[in-house]
Amino acid sequence: MSDQQPQNPDENQTGDAAGGTPAGEASGLPEPVTPAEPPAVPEAAAPPATWPAPDAGQPPAPVPPPPAPVAPASPTSSNAIVALILAIASWAICPIVPAIVALVLAQSAQREIAAGQGRVQGAGLVTAAKIVSWINIGFWAALLVIGGFVVLLAAVAGS
Repeated sequence: MSDQQPQNPDENQTGDAAGGTPAGEASGLPEPVTPAEPPAVPEAAAPPATWPAPDAGQPPAPVPPPPAPVAPASPTSSNAIVALILAIASWAICPIVPAIVALVLAQSAQREIAAGQGRVQGAGLVTAAKIVSWINIGFWAALLVIGGFVVLLAAVAGS
């Protein structure tokens, strides 16, 4: 215990018999420094309590029922898909013929969807195919009428 400070500050380390000054002060040297106590290490934290505690006398929570089976998606009418493709293609290739074929296929797909009673889908595709086809047919019909009128005016003006 010679390298540590005394617990009681009045007690001398190596003082004289009369209770004089400690030997460190008498020699003019500073008192030895004791190392500070390391900070207290907290004990391992207890695991968090579950709420409510399983032994709280409560019955366990009911298990939810399994999810209902999911029905597979209804198939889409292939006639509706082909009708829409032909209606769109009629703007680029041979304008009138694919548009008329698209209208026939759209009508066939509409009957198929109605007969399927919800098992066959594609009503939106049928509607889109009809709209695109009729716009294309109307555009070309108007173009033919206007072109014919221009030709007729040119013939009358040239005579």
